[in-house]
Amino acid sequence: MEFLGWESFLNRWNAEWAAAPSTREEAEEDGEGGGLEEMIEEGLGFPPVGEERIGALEQRLGATLPPSYRSFLAASDGWRRADSAVYLMGTVDGVHWHGDPMGFQANYEDRLSANSSAQDVVTAGMWSRALQLSLDSDMTDLLLDPGDVNAEGEWALYVYRGWSGDCPRRFESFGDYMRAMFADFHSDNGADPGFVNDTTRALDASLDRARLACLAGDDIDRQLEVLTEAMSYGRPVARKLHDQLTSMLGRGGYLHGHGRLDDPLVGREFMPLAAVDHAQGTHRDDDWFLRPLHEDDQARGAELLERIRERRYVYESPGPFGEAIVAAREQASRGDTDGAWRTVEAALPDWEPYGDDHIAPVGLLADPLLGPIVTPERGRRVLSTPRGAGRTAPAAGPGPLDEAVPDGLAWLADGPRSRHAYRFVLAEGVSPRELAERLGDGTLLPPHNQLETDPWHNGARGTPDRVGACATEAAADGESGSGWSFAFRNGLEPVQPKRLHSLGEKASRSGGRSVLVCCVIRGGTSEASSDIFHFSYWEDGRECYGFTVTGGVTERSGDFPLTLDPRRFFPEVPDRKAADERVGERRALTAVSETFGLSLPRFAIRHGRLPAVMTEPVIRQSGTGGGIQGTLLAHSARTPPSAP
Repeated sequence: MEFLGWESFLNRWNAEWAAAPSTREEAEEDGEGGGLEEMIEEGLGFPPVGEERIGALEQRLGATLPPSYRSFLAASDGWRRADSAVYLMGTVDGVHWHGDPMGFQANYEDRLSANSSAQDVVTAGMWSRALQLSLDSDMTDLLLDPGDVNAEGEWALYVYRGWSGDCPRRFESFGDYMRAMFADFHSDNGADPGFVNDTTRALDASLDRARLACLAGDDIDRQLEVLTEAMSYGRPVARKLHDQLTSMLGRGGYLHGHGRLDDPLVGREFMPLAAVDHAQGTHRDDDWFLRPLHEDDQARGAELLERIRERRYVYESPGPFGEAIVAAREQASRGDTDGAWRTVEAALPDWEPYGDDHIAPVGLLADPLLGPIVTPERGRRVLSTPRGAGRTAPAAGPGPLDEAVPDGLAWLADGPRSRHAYRFVLAEGVSPRELAERLGDGTLLPPHNQLETDPWHNGARGTPDRVGACATEAAADGESGSGWSFAFRNGLEPVQPKRLHSLGEKASRSGGRSVLVCCVIRGGTSEASSDIFHFSYWEDGRECYGFTVTGGVTERSGDFPLTLDPRRFFPEVPDRKAADERVGERRALTAVSETFGLSLPRFAIRHGRLPAVMTEPVIRQSGTGGGIQGTLLAHSARTPPSAP
């Protein structure tokens, strides 16, 4: 709210307090006849203070008052009910140096350390030098600190509530404190439909303008500022709109819908995202999530929570945008997350809200397949696209989409850590589901992200492979690597060669082709901790050629094309300790990608979710001999905050 000077501000506060239903209730609770009339007549403020008395106060204190408090006194000699625990404050005759009567300064200074901030030091020294403004309160001090002064000459104000056990709350100035307390007064009364005044009407008008601007995609950061201010004043719809923006921007926000699950805004948009937030937590039982729901909705709420936990939830939306969501989900399930995003983005102008308090498809973030593709940057793109009532012209329909550049394979060697491990099988001419049937029992598990398939994360439950369709690029022979699927696992156990080879054999059955790559980079120098890189090419269940590099020593079989000769990537070195498979790894991955025209979707594997299947383990049984010594390592990556 715009600040138009103390007189106007204080008169508005007093008038809106006098008309508030809570003021009448407070008077009735006092139980004295004429209490309301007496309270209103008394008001919150006092007559203004003349310059002569203000000067006398400064002379008594031996200090020039900060600008906002000094100008406040020129409008009112103090204030009643500044907040719920301060009944009188700031009169000329009452304010005084605090003097730290409880000895807090020594306690705060004892807590200082080499890691304390400059602000910590200032706060610790505040107690003995501060000016006490609070004159009648519930154990609450209002302390103006002349040792904490900003460029405008304002003294910081600290609120210390002795009953709370909290550290003092700092405000930049007396003026900032008073404006915040006016907002708190409104927030305390905002849920009452009878609390209507000039301030609430102005805030609600700004909210409606911001809502339409959000739908028009206009200056989202500015609209967020408007919604944040209205939320601080307790306007009922402000938080609902605000948290839709922050959710799409990846900044959190808790959207627990108030209403029945039959309301699509609650049941399809808000509650699924609230269920994701709850399922990711570890300190709350399910009753905490279900209790706010209507009694008749709690069974459905429990079922929704179960689908979220099992990653079976499917986001739905009406109209053309909903049709695009179905198509995008199919793309994401194959690993084409970039294509899925382009499908969603093209359909954004066709999105329609369920009501006036709906400004973004936030339920999309709860979908286990589509949620991860909406990064904070893409969430901003959603919010910046005119949609619903913000679309000023009919949607022209999706235009031609830019072709995504395939990621190749060499990105697997990237990462901030030198240690990583992965294995993948690529099969030609089969769908991801068919590949899952060949490598496992064909039962597709719910979509998994990288963390959920990490061996350390799964422990005794086993580690599934994630399956999807390969992105393709031109192969070395000029043909496209189309029609390939992949099964990918990050992190490996000690590898048994026969079981590892069985994956290549199974993937290439019935006249097909397959490529198998296994890599463990551990950064060690001893034989027991040697790096490993394995590649093999298969046709119709038979290995045509392949090689395994362990600690600088290469074992090879079959006749290699020149482009895949392992000597190009891993030259023999006389000293095993000098071998560095990390350099050869990138070269080999690049050569495999270029020879077969194959690519693995980087975003889908690192940040997205894909269907998964349990495959036959390739570990060497404990206590048996032979086998390639691997280790339980995870390829370094990070799952974004917006992923559920």
